Amino acid sequence: MKTKPYGELRKRMTPERRAESAARAKMMLLHINLMELKESLALTKNELENDLNVLESAISELETQEDIQLSTLSRCVKALGGKLKIVAHFSDEEITLTEFD
Repeated sequence: MKTKPYGELRKRMTPERRAESAARAKMMLLHINLMELKESLALTKNELENDLNVLESAISELETQEDIQLSTLSRCVKALGGKLKIVAHFSDEEITLTEFD
């Protein structure tokens, strides 16, 4: 089976498809970071469920989602002992868009 470099395949993508691909990659990285944080804090699924006050199916769904609501993400971060902050980075400034308590 002949393979092609990713860069070559990427050139064939429309700008919209490239943007969608980049957004999915960022969401996947965020998901991985949350799961790694959960593991590093030695939280079990059950402890996370109790902290979030949600059912096991909701946690399983969260772990497999490609797209996540900010409110859900905020609850996860809060349950892990953190605080979610959304910041927009520009070349000359950084603006905090929102902070969740």
